[in-house]
Amino acid sequence: MRIVLPALVLLLAACSTTDRMRDAQPTPPPGPDEAKVIIYRTSVFGGSAHFPVYEILDDGGRLLGFTETDCYFEITCPPGLHLFLTWNEGEEYVVADLEPGKTYYLRAYSKFGLAFPRPGLAPVDKDSERWKDLQKAWPALRCRELDPREAAEFTARHQDRLREAHRSYVEGTRAPRVIRPDEGAGESDLPAK
Repeated sequence: MRIVLPALVLLLAACSTTDRMRDAQPTPPPGPDEAKVIIYRTSVFGGSAHFPVYEILDDGGRLLGFTETDCYFEITCPPGLHLFLTWNEGEEYVVADLEPGKTYYLRAYSKFGLAFPRPGLAPVDKDSERWKDLQKAWPALRCRELDPREAAEFTARHQDRLREAHRSYVEGTRAPRVIRPDEGAGESDLPAK
């Protein structure tokens, strides 16, 4: 019984999605004046913790989506520098220097925290072991998108938390991870769905 209950909890966490996201169709590869970022999660650990992912802008932040196990979501944005943020028990930051026409990948995952899982958000370089893991997992990952009604409600309720996390970044409390321009890949580098 001691083994069965934790295994059952782990199995249920692996199937975890949130009603803040909905099924979606993948978008086309980025055009010559835009870049695409795909945020995905395959890790089972902490699967019921759906971390919000924001892009920090001059006037606040834009909620992009929530991390869900065995799912991904996509955003397109202008090339250049972008700051992405996620939080739960602690924050994780990624500074991305995006080139036009390229797709970049961020792996979301959970780490042990004191009371709740800590968020992880890591760039995936196409020359890394994580890229090989993504290639294997890609055909089974579900494309999701943020439900706009849920986004507005969540954003309104968490403005103070967003400001606090942004202030921590500005004060240098936690160093960001970095996506370099050359880490972008073509979407044709992944297996077909």
